[in-house]
Amino acid sequence: MKNRTSCLAALALGYAALATGCSASAGAGDTASNGGGSGAPAPGQGGGPAAGSTGAAWGVASGAQSSSASSASGGGASAASSGAGASATTSSSTGGGPADASLLGFAAVSADGLATTTGGSGGEVVTVTTYAELVAALGDDAPRVIRISGTIVGGGAPMLRVRSNKTLIGVGADATIDGFGFDVSGWTEELAASAGETCTAATPEGYTPVSNVILRNLTFVNSADDSINVPCFSHHVWIDHNTFERSHDGSVDVKRGSDWVTVSWNHFHETVKTMLLGHDDGNGAQDTGRLHVTYHHNWFDHSDQRHPRVRFGHAHVFNNFAVGLGDYMIGKGVGCSIYADGNYLQDAEAATDDYGGSDLTWTDTNVVINTDPASANGQGFDPSTFYAWTPDPAEEIPTLVPAGAGAGVLTGDEH
Repeated sequence: MKNRTSCLAALALGYAALATGCSASAGAGDTASNGGGSGAPAPGQGGGPAAGSTGAAWGVASGAQSSSASSASGGGASAASSGAGASATTSSSTGGGPADASLLGFAAVSADGLATTTGGSGGEVVTVTTYAELVAALGDDAPRVIRISGTIVGGGAPMLRVRSNKTLIGVGADATIDGFGFDVSGWTEELAASAGETCTAATPEGYTPVSNVILRNLTFVNSADDSINVPCFSHHVWIDHNTFERSHDGSVDVKRGSDWVTVSWNHFHETVKTMLLGHDDGNGAQDTGRLHVTYHHNWFDHSDQRHPRVRFGHAHVFNNFAVGLGDYMIGKGVGCSIYADGNYLQDAEAATDDYGGSDLTWTDTNVVINTDPASANGQGFDPSTFYAWTPDPAEEIPTLVPAGAGAGVLTGDEH
């Protein structure tokens, strides 16, 4: 049975959260610094709610409780250590422009020849309104900011390939990708015709992986395959402030050796195969030691499963709001290593599901309501060996995240 235990302390906690909900915008104004962040960056920096924005404020049920499991290193933030991980930085990279201070997590880690993720910053800025214009703007690796205005309907192919050093950002609140998705991949159409549909070798052979890509402020509807797919050793990708409606397959999949990704402040509405990290139990040759992804401040709104489902990857899952899930929140697959802190989970089947993996640290900073508790062994990796972060209190997440997540919070000028 789902855990419905309540106590006076938990009841007090629930009312306290409701009381603080009205002042959540103050927390959203805290400015992130040096890639570490303090939850939602200041309005206008792309991290938190924009000035004047509104969102649903979800009340904290009187049965609220903090779920606890063994924690290897505690739930709070810690300064980046001198461990084996790469060091975080906000210096500019291939794109030539400044780094966005609201970016935090693995996409801001210096690794694989890039200091951080800047997308098309420093390159030309173009606005596109048609599929043909979008295809042309994505046609090379030159730094470019591509502002998408209005609804762009697919041109036949289920996925449109995104090349390196690009920022794709919607203009205003109604920029929509209808009937197709983005394939952030160096596996070209020519390679697919000559060497197979996708990359299968343990290392990139015959192609250069895509890197330094940002996708923001877009709404995805009627995706014919995945909405966003990041395969074939692509790295340094930031997926931020988008809205995902149900797709034919996954909404955000990261697989086949890809690395250094942040998925932040997105709204997943009634999606089914929401987020996959690692696609196959037998793909260890490509995936082991890669697949580092940070998932934070996402709104899982009556979605079903995979928030995320992890194989081989290192997933840091914090400050997400999951409500009304049809199934589980986090799937533990073969070779996974997961650290979850400061999440708020309500009315789901289970906090976790087992798919052959076990290494999960589920800290006592998570809040779980009317949901079977997490199964965790406390052996998930420690994100502080890669970067610093300061999670928002989980009790504030039901107000903070709906107010700041999804498309329409940004303007399209954040580049």
